[in-house]
Amino acid sequence: MTETARSEPACAGGPQPDGVEYDLSDPAFVTDPAAADRWLSAPRAACPGRSLDGSPVLVVTRYETAREVLSDPRFTSRPPGDSHLRGLLRQGVPEDLAPLMSSTLLSMDGPDHDRVRPLVSAAFSAKRIRSLRPRIDDLVCGLLDGLDPEREVDLLAELADPLPLSVIGELLGVDEEDRRRWLASARTFSGANPATPEETGPALRGIVAVLTELIAKRRAEPGDDLLSELVRKRDEDETRISERELLALAMLVIQAGHDSVRQFISQSACLMLAKPERAERLRAEPSLWRTALPEVMRHATPVKHAFRRFATEPVEVEGRTVGAGEGVLVVLATANHDEDQFPAAGTLDLERTPNQHLGFSHGPHFCPGSSLALAQAEIALSRLFERFPGVRLAAPAEELAPRFLVGMQRLPVHLR
Repeated sequence: MTETARSEPACAGGPQPDGVEYDLSDPAFVTDPAAADRWLSAPRAACPGRSLDGSPVLVVTRYETAREVLSDPRFTSRPPGDSHLRGLLRQGVPEDLAPLMSSTLLSMDGPDHDRVRPLVSAAFSAKRIRSLRPRIDDLVCGLLDGLDPEREVDLLAELADPLPLSVIGELLGVDEEDRRRWLASARTFSGANPATPEETGPALRGIVAVLTELIAKRRAEPGDDLLSELVRKRDEDETRISERELLALAMLVIQAGHDSVRQFISQSACLMLAKPERAERLRAEPSLWRTALPEVMRHATPVKHAFRRFATEPVEVEGRTVGAGEGVLVVLATANHDEDQFPAAGTLDLERTPNQHLGFSHGPHFCPGSSLALAQAEIALSRLFERFPGVRLAAPAEELAPRFLVGMQRLPVHLR
């Protein structure tokens, strides 16, 4: 969470001895505390890397190149042949669930993406987010009422975690009991260490079981919620979305709507409290939230890289030819620290404008829930700072900061 000045790119002198610099398949790289400094200090030329399944990718970190790759129709989310299936199996995904994991919105492009994405876009429209703000405020106030100002409080566990789970649960139509059941399995993927192949299969089965039962409930007893609407559209016209796509979409919405947002809220709080004058400014100038939160998203970027893209034909990327079927991984976090786009990129500037950050990705796969995430963070933190003007970190910000690819695990504070 510390602010860092730009330093010499780590790979300016060429790749590491094994030829790979950004290796998502290596747990030591994922949890390496120094990785953030190496990769967020500055973008660098495209580097060789490996994806989660160990397959080679070209790693892109510069801002303009990142935008180009994310919006170029010559790149697709669909890998060639059965490489994606083999990669999922290596990660511990059960063979019978692999087709489901290949059916998410993130792995769709073109007509399929255009067919499925509109089914959820309306749920995150500006009008819908405005209508949700009073309910979000009620939830935040209820959570703050439950905090004990006489003891040390973990804001991640007691505010940043339960708020987005409640919001996305109510939006999707997941009751509290099913949320707890889902969370029992989903925690496998948000711990201090990456999930092992042995852990992945049982956790996915638990998640799928909960959501399969929930879809059956909503089909039998529809409600005024997003999942009931999706089930209705599925049953009215089976060409709009398949049953497998429906399940994959529900899984993506609840996972992204919870874990990504809880990290955004907790990292925002930590950055503001690391320098108390920031929280004080926001209390005094509430209009600053409009620019402060996009800047936090740029600076922290909880989702560090975009979904892998594959060339459908030979494409030149920073002087390298990416052959048809070869993968490219865009590191959003490093692109957001590109000084060519963001002067003094290592500085958190609450008034930074313009701020065309890539924290919510870019192009066809831009996060549809971005406005909901921003609304939750603004309401949660503004209410927190109003209710507890003396709130302060109970541990050094450097100790609480997330590792490069593993999110924050706690956020202890004193409320007064």
